[in-house]
Amino acid sequence: MTWQQVRVDADVGAPFGPDRRVIDARALSKDANALTAVAREVMRDRPIDGGAFRLLGLAAGLESDSERAVERYRAAARLSPRDDIAQAMLVDASFAHGRVGEGVHHLDALLRIAPHLRAPMLTSLLPYTGNSELLEAMVSALAADPPWRGALAPVLRGADPAQAEAFLAAIAEAVPLAPPELAVRVDALTALGEPARARDIWLQSLSESERALDGSPFDGGFEGVDQTGGFGWSWNDDPGVTISVDAIDPAQGRQSLQADFSGRMVRFIGPHQRLALSPGSYEISSAVDDRTGSSRRFAWFVQCTQGPNLVELDLPAASSPQWQTARASFDVPPDCQGQQLTLRHTGRSMSERQISGVLRVDDVQLRKVPSGVTLPSTSHPE
Repeated sequence: MTWQQVRVDADVGAPFGPDRRVIDARALSKDANALTAVAREVMRDRPIDGGAFRLLGLAAGLESDSERAVERYRAAARLSPRDDIAQAMLVDASFAHGRVGEGVHHLDALLRIAPHLRAPMLTSLLPYTGNSELLEAMVSALAADPPWRGALAPVLRGADPAQAEAFLAAIAEAVPLAPPELAVRVDALTALGEPARARDIWLQSLSESERALDGSPFDGGFEGVDQTGGFGWSWNDDPGVTISVDAIDPAQGRQSLQADFSGRMVRFIGPHQRLALSPGSYEISSAVDDRTGSSRRFAWFVQCTQGPNLVELDLPAASSPQWQTARASFDVPPDCQGQQLTLRHTGRSMSERQISGVLRVDDVQLRKVPSGVTLPSTSHPE
């Protein structure tokens, strides 16, 4: 034999021996007698080989002896806990016989040792979480914070919002949601037309001091910008603009938001935040110190999550280095379930979007106007 004929498989090990015979037996998956023969051959060298017991389980399954197959798979899993095939067969067998708790136990083991199966397995199970026994067992497994829990949020993000909300609500009763899970729950509730409930749940996830920073209906002073996801401020990191908080001479509170433009052409979509405004009339106002010299203004936009813009609040350009205030009124219609507040630059051409200098904003306020009170609908500096 030459060296070219020697097989090398890092997942299996040596090219000869019991491990190799077990792995090569995959080609015999439909021949019960051949699987049994290989298993017995392996067990002559290693009497307690987990892979050999798995082969005996496969052979018993081909002979329609499900009880003996499960016994062999259990032995394989005890002897070789990282045998993903044995664990997967036990998942199937447990669920097929109505042993849901046992099935989730083996699912937990499988997802720990086979990361590539996490997303597809969780996706396939999600439609069945309406089963209370399965839901309880899954929540119990997730409460132990297994290494596969991080795969849950991406799966739920692509799921039906009602299914995602029901699953996450059950988890939240047992343990606090991880930040990605909380973000998915906020999205799901918003999609289900419950933005106010989504915001309440998000607020309860914050510390007492962070909740104190969150004014009504939101943190318009940029005092809690460390809050991420949910209904906190967020913004993109785009080339040509750096966004930060500034504690020097804010319009109110301890700090303001500052955007530094380097002179590049940018399509500026800046700080944005979810809102949960109830139907009615509102006034929006904002302090601004615009030292960019841009020919086009910056503006706050309030837009329905699934609909049109409700208001565009143009911010005045600075004629002197000081804070100015603009305000406008708008109405939230009954069918506007959830909104988004976004700071944008209104430039349209490439030359208009080439921006240099500093923009500071602070003291953004949203106030609901009592019935019968009329406010000016256009913005103006103070």
